[in-house]
Amino acid sequence: MKKIILLSMALCLSFTFNAQTLDNLKITSKKYGLSKMKKAQKKVYINSFNVNFEIYKEAIDFKAGGNGGRIGGNTSSATAKAAVGLSGVDANKMQAKTNKLFENFKQRLKSEGYEIISADVAGKAKSLEKWNKATGPFMKENIPGVITCAPENYAFYYKKKGALGLGGLGIQAKLSKELGDVIIADVNLNVMFSESGNDWMKGRAAKVKIKTNLRLVNDYVITVPQKLKKKKSTLGKLFGSVKIKGAVDTYPINSMISFSYGKAGLGSQTQFNGTLKDDAEISGVMKKEKIVAYQKQGSFTPTSFTSFSNYLDAKEDRFSKNAKWITVDSDAFANGFYIACNTFMDKQLNAFFSKIK
Repeated sequence: MKKIILLSMALCLSFTFNAQTLDNLKITSKKYGLSKMKKAQKKVYINSFNVNFEIYKEAIDFKAGGNGGRIGGNTSSATAKAAVGLSGVDANKMQAKTNKLFENFKQRLKSEGYEIISADVAGKAKSLEKWNKATGPFMKENIPGVITCAPENYAFYYKKKGALGLGGLGIQAKLSKELGDVIIADVNLNVMFSESGNDWMKGRAAKVKIKTNLRLVNDYVITVPQKLKKKKSTLGKLFGSVKIKGAVDTYPINSMISFSYGKAGLGSQTQFNGTLKDDAEISGVMKKEKIVAYQKQGSFTPTSFTSFSNYLDAKEDRFSKNAKWITVDSDAFANGFYIACNTFMDKQLNAFFSKIK
């Protein structure tokens, strides 16, 4: 398990804002057979409580070169890489806010008359008998640049190494039955600060654009440049050992609160899935800006006046990079994160309980 080390590098910019607002957080939900859940016994097992926040982003673009003959000429390959990271994020404050979110969730369940089933009791279910148990508090970088924070006094099960923090995904129906027809709760909260920008008019060049936009995301795909698996080249050592051809790994995520009950099957399982209508932007923490890396391809068209050195210069692969670190106020970041997650969670719990009373 990777340990999270707080970033403490010399930085370019520092933004501190006193005011914090949450713009236009609107929820939506899908409901299946909630009338059955009204009759269920008031017991809940918190199957997963995933809280993720982003502190670093890398992006890469690659433009392949080639031989176009005497008319098109020869072109070199071009690679552009951009990166942006946050400094000032305090791990202790983020852990404290995550703990508070979890306590709020549990207290709301209890205030509605629900008993929370412990992980020790749930671990006796057949569906979890070969799963591993983990206990918070901890922070872990499951996805490069994205921190998963497990709250204090929370235990859960995961199936395989590398899936820590994901909880018992895909087994809610079985688990509900095996635990005596209890309600299974799953919480996913994802706060991202970066998003990819598009540029369709880049021509013979590699270009990558990262935009900063702190928000609680609805549906989002995290992209991470793939690392070299074989021996690192000199270029790889210099630029983070990414594959020059721009290959990336993708990780789809979404913010959602769900409650499941009953066995699987049409007309049998009852479910409430609460999501966002759109991303909820968190204002007053960091400015919106763009980080761009651009690299034009070299080109060579043979004529009677060109030399072999002209050819070598044009065919040499080109690489450019642009990296930036942004300082955020630790309290503003932690508070903005908490306000967004708690507002979403509170609205979804209101919507859920209003339907099953």
